[in-house]
Order: sequence, then C-alpha cells, then structure tokens
Amino acid sequence: MTEEHALHRTRLRLLDLLKSFFLTEPDAATLARWRGMISALMGENITPSFDQAVRDLHQALARASRREIEAEYYALFTDPFSPDLARTMLSAFVDGHGFGPTLVRYRDFLGRAGIALAQDVHEPEDSLVLMLDALATLIEEEKKGAANQELQAELIHRYLAPLAASFSSHLDQNGQACFYRHCAHLLHAYMDMEKQMTESRAQKTD
Repeated sequence: MTEEHALHRTRLRLLDLLKSFFLTEPDAATLARWRGMISALMGENITPSFDQAVRDLHQALARASRREIEAEYYALFTDPFSPDLARTMLSAFVDGHGFGPTLVRYRDFLGRAGIALAQDVHEPEDSLVLMLDALATLIEEEKKGAANQELQAELIHRYLAPLAASFSSHLDQNGQACFYRHCAHLLHAYMDMEKQMTESRAQKTD
C-alpha cells in the first residue's frame, strides 16, 4: 500500500467514526467499536488538540452508560420538543436559521463536485453527517484517481471546518451535552488537521 493510499484509508476511517457519533443512537456494538477505536488512538501522538480530545472522549466513554448516551442523543438530536435540541446545519449557525443562503451556496458546491443525495435522504445537504459523507465521497473518488484536491479544500475550509467549530462551541454551551460535547471536540480537532493537510498539499503542488 502506498503512503497516499494509507492516508486515504486513515481519513476515511476517522470520518466514518466521527459520522457514527451523530448518525443515530448507539447500540452495544457501536459503543464497543467506539471504545476500541478511541483506545487505539490513545496510543498515537497526532496533534496536541486532537490527542487531548481523544483522552477526554476516552474518559467520557468510561464514565457514561449506554442508557445515558442514548438519552443524551435523544435530547440533543431527535426530540423536536427538547429545550436542548442541538443545531447541526451550517446555515443555522451562519444565517441564524436553516435553509438559508448558506445552503444555497453549498448546493452549488455539491453540483460542481458532482455529489448528489440519495433519494431516501430527507435532511438538508448542509447538515453535519451529510457534509462528512460528502468529504468521504471526494476522498473515495481521489483514491480512484480523481484530481479533486481543490474541491476537498473548498469543502473543508469553507464549509466543514466552520461547521465543526460552531457545532463544538454550541455543544459546549448546551448543559445536556455531557458526552457529545467530547465527540464534537474530536470533530473540531480533526477538521483543524484536515485544514492543515490541505494547506500542506497545496504548497507541494505550487
């Protein structure tokens, strides 16, 4: 396996982990997978902020029961009447409401990138999980030979990294987000790494 292919695989695995935090309430198998992957990351030295987020999440996984995590997920991401319902759309942070001008601009980006949602998906395109999916799609296409590094950089710098930062700050201020704030911290730290990587790759091609 080449170094580039190893990097693709690592990025895809981390994106899949991050997406799984916010996709649905975790079952026993999902929690076991989280614990295994976070334990493995504990042995790495990546960046100070990412390593700290890993340590904090490792401790949070050790403290929280499955029932507590399920209840928190429901209050934050499922129950429409919850006073602690968390925003996950970029337009909600940038425009102050969902389905705003930011979503229009992001849909234009998806069109240029050739990314279309499956017909059974009903979330807005600028929601966190779908944005993570979009980045994974571009990485998969690059693995197959597509020259789309500029599209990846645009997605990360203009959309995903700002969403990760706003979302993390939002959960820090949410009293219900005892466990999921640590998931958001890991997401934020990882997106900072992606930003640095795209900048480094761009410099090498100049």
